[in-house]
Amino acid sequence: MSTPPPAPRQQPAEAPASPPAEPPPASPPAASSTPGSDPFAVVADAVDGMRDELAALGDQFRRRLLNDREVRRSVDGLLNELNHARKAAEGRITQPLLYDLILLVDRIEGQAAQDDALTRSVATELLTILERYGMTRVPFTLGPFDPETQEAVEVLAAPTPERRGDVAELVRHGYRTGERLVRPQQVRVYTDR
Repeated sequence: MSTPPPAPRQQPAEAPASPPAEPPPASPPAASSTPGSDPFAVVADAVDGMRDELAALGDQFRRRLLNDREVRRSVDGLLNELNHARKAAEGRITQPLLYDLILLVDRIEGQAAQDDALTRSVATELLTILERYGMTRVPFTLGPFDPETQEAVEVLAAPTPERRGDVAELVRHGYRTGERLVRPQQVRVYTDR
């Protein structure tokens, strides 16, 4: 018996070749390079683009301006609060000292009544210091008693019926800081006895 001839060896199958890659689509040529394009249309497109950019920049500017105004308003509010707190703190610290100086002025002026030049000059200097810190004397005038700025510490018999309720004399000066009365004037008042 004869042996059959060997079968031919098969070669592995080759992968089908991929089709050649297509080149990317070409972008359309620029309008200006296209023969026969309208130059006015190109300029109009550019102007429209610039108009859109200007509108966007205008919106951004307005937003920043509003934001800056709001920040400024906030800063002003904080500065006002700070000034108010500073004045309140100064008041808590300086008011007791100023009141003590007022009492010292009262004592010195009591001694100055004896015509002592030194005590009068010290009293004047203390009054200057008080004024520097905003403490001023309530102006004194003879006339009807004013319960808003005066305190009656003694009553005297009125010399005439028309003088009832009038201030007879000043005992101690009154003081105020700004619109706030620190101490009323202490006065003697004429009344019926």
